[in-house]
Amino acid sequence: MDVDFRSILAIWLNGWLGIITAIVLVCIGIYLKRIKLIILGAFFAIPISWYLGFTPRFRYIMYALPLFFIGSAIAIKYGKNRLAWIFILPFVGVIGWLGFTVLGQ
Repeated sequence: MDVDFRSILAIWLNGWLGIITAIVLVCIGIYLKRIKLIILGAFFAIPISWYLGFTPRFRYIMYALPLFFIGSAIAIKYGKNRLAWIFILPFVGVIGWLGFTVLGQ
């Protein structure tokens, strides 16, 4: 069985593993005040945001959610740690709601 690296990367970035990786990277980046980790977390959030953005329920909000991670990085740059934590709440809230919805079916 021939496994292509791009397909493995697509599966890894586009599922729950990519979501958890994005949230963990951003949380570690905020805690350690590392802007690059927050930007990397935003990169991991893009595939699932675009995937869910094509559904009618999440059409408009999901495209903007990775931008909240960028806002968190800017807040860390200016030393606003509490604001950086607040910026990740929309993504965590939407993904948490989605997780409870999936588990409740």
